[in-house]
Amino acid sequence: MEIERQGAVSVPITRSFPKVIAGVCEFCGILDNTKPSEVQYTLCPHFKSIGLLRCSYCDESRDPVEVIKSAEINVHGHPDNPNKLVVVCDNFTCSQKHLARFKLSKS
Repeated sequence: MEIERQGAVSVPITRSFPKVIAGVCEFCGILDNTKPSEVQYTLCPHFKSIGLLRCSYCDESRDPVEVIKSAEINVHGHPDNPNKLVVVCDNFTCSQKHLARFKLSKS
Protein backbone atom coordinates (compact mmCIF):
# COMPACT_ATOMS: atom_id res chain seq x y z
CA MET A 1 0.00 0.00 0.00
CA GLU A 2 1.01 3.58 -0.66
CA ILE A 3 0.19 6.66 1.35
CA GLU A 4 -0.91 9.67 -0.62
CA ARG A 5 0.88 12.85 0.32
CA GLN A 6 -0.29 16.23 -0.83
CA GLY A 7 1.77 19.37 -0.77
CA ALA A 8 1.57 21.77 2.13
CA VAL A 9 -0.59 24.14 0.11
CA SER A 10 -3.17 23.08 -2.46
CA VAL A 11 -4.46 25.41 -5.13
CA PRO A 12 -6.78 24.79 -8.08
CA ILE A 13 -5.29 24.32 -11.53
CA THR A 14 -6.79 26.58 -14.19
CA ARG A 15 -6.10 27.70 -17.74
CA SER A 16 -3.43 30.36 -17.90
CA PHE A 17 -3.09 32.99 -20.61
CA PRO A 18 0.18 34.62 -21.70
CA LYS A 19 1.42 37.39 -19.40
CA VAL A 20 0.82 40.98 -20.40
CA ILE A 21 3.99 42.92 -19.66
CA ALA A 22 3.64 46.72 -19.85
CA GLY A 23 0.68 46.19 -22.17
CA VAL A 24 2.39 43.73 -24.51
CA CYS A 25 1.44 40.05 -24.80
CA GLU A 26 4.52 37.96 -23.99
CA PHE A 27 3.82 35.62 -26.94
CA CYS A 28 2.77 38.09 -29.63
CA GLY A 29 4.97 41.09 -28.81
CA ILE A 30 4.50 44.41 -30.62
CA LEU A 31 1.90 44.00 -33.38
CA ASP A 32 1.40 47.61 -34.49
CA ASN A 33 4.29 50.07 -34.17
CA THR A 34 1.92 53.02 -34.50
CA LYS A 35 0.01 52.23 -31.29
CA PRO A 36 1.23 52.68 -27.68
CA SER A 37 2.41 49.66 -25.70
CA GLU A 38 -0.58 49.66 -23.32
CA VAL A 39 -2.95 48.68 -26.16
CA GLN A 40 -0.75 46.09 -27.90
CA TYR A 41 -2.35 43.18 -26.01
CA THR A 42 -5.78 44.16 -27.39
CA LEU A 43 -4.48 43.49 -30.92
CA CYS A 44 -3.30 39.92 -30.29
CA PRO A 45 -5.50 36.82 -30.69
CA HIS A 46 -5.16 35.89 -27.00
CA PHE A 47 -6.90 39.02 -25.70
CA LYS A 48 -8.64 40.62 -28.69
CA SER A 49 -12.09 39.37 -27.66
CA ILE A 50 -11.60 40.19 -23.95
CA GLY A 51 -11.17 43.96 -24.10
CA LEU A 52 -9.66 46.05 -21.31
CA LEU A 53 -7.88 44.01 -18.67
CA ARG A 54 -8.46 45.21 -15.13
CA CYS A 55 -6.84 43.67 -12.06
CA SER A 56 -9.44 41.78 -10.04
CA TYR A 57 -7.88 42.99 -6.78
CA CYS A 58 -6.73 46.59 -7.38
CA ASP A 59 -8.56 49.36 -5.59
CA GLU A 60 -11.28 51.03 -7.71
CA SER A 61 -9.36 54.32 -7.58
CA ARG A 62 -6.43 52.88 -9.57
CA ASP A 63 -6.54 53.63 -13.28
CA PRO A 64 -6.49 50.27 -15.10
CA VAL A 65 -4.57 51.72 -18.06
CA GLU A 66 -1.83 52.98 -15.71
CA VAL A 67 -1.66 49.54 -14.07
CA ILE A 68 -1.31 47.88 -17.48
CA LYS A 69 1.42 50.34 -18.54
CA SER A 70 3.55 49.71 -15.46
CA ALA A 71 2.85 46.12 -14.39
CA GLU A 72 3.09 42.49 -15.33
CA ILE A 73 -0.45 41.13 -15.62
CA ASN A 74 -1.33 37.46 -15.11
CA VAL A 75 -4.62 36.21 -16.54
CA HIS A 76 -6.12 32.92 -15.31
CA GLY A 77 -9.34 31.07 -15.86
CA HIS A 78 -11.65 31.14 -12.85
CA PRO A 79 -11.57 27.73 -11.10
CA ASP A 80 -15.31 27.72 -10.32
CA ASN A 81 -16.71 29.53 -13.36
CA PRO A 82 -15.26 28.68 -16.79
CA ASN A 83 -16.85 31.82 -18.29
CA LYS A 84 -14.87 34.20 -16.07
CA LEU A 85 -11.24 35.27 -15.92
CA VAL A 86 -9.21 36.36 -12.92
CA VAL A 87 -6.72 39.14 -13.70
CA VAL A 88 -3.87 39.79 -11.25
CA CYS A 89 -1.28 42.54 -11.48
CA ASP A 90 2.20 42.11 -9.97
CA ASN A 91 1.45 44.40 -7.03
CA PHE A 92 2.37 42.50 -3.84
CA THR A 93 -0.97 43.16 -2.15
CA CYS A 94 -2.96 41.96 -5.17
CA SER A 95 -0.82 38.84 -5.49
CA GLN A 96 -1.31 38.02 -1.80
CA LYS A 97 -5.07 38.49 -2.07
CA HIS A 98 -5.15 36.18 -5.08
CA LEU A 99 -3.15 33.44 -3.36
CA ALA A 100 -5.27 33.65 -0.21
CA ARG A 101 -8.52 33.57 -2.16
CA PHE A 102 -7.80 30.30 -3.95
CA LYS A 103 -5.82 28.49 -1.26
CA LEU A 104 -7.57 25.17 -0.58
CA SER A 105 -5.62 23.62 2.29
CA LYS A 106 -5.22 24.96 5.82
CA SER A 107 -1.53 25.37 6.49
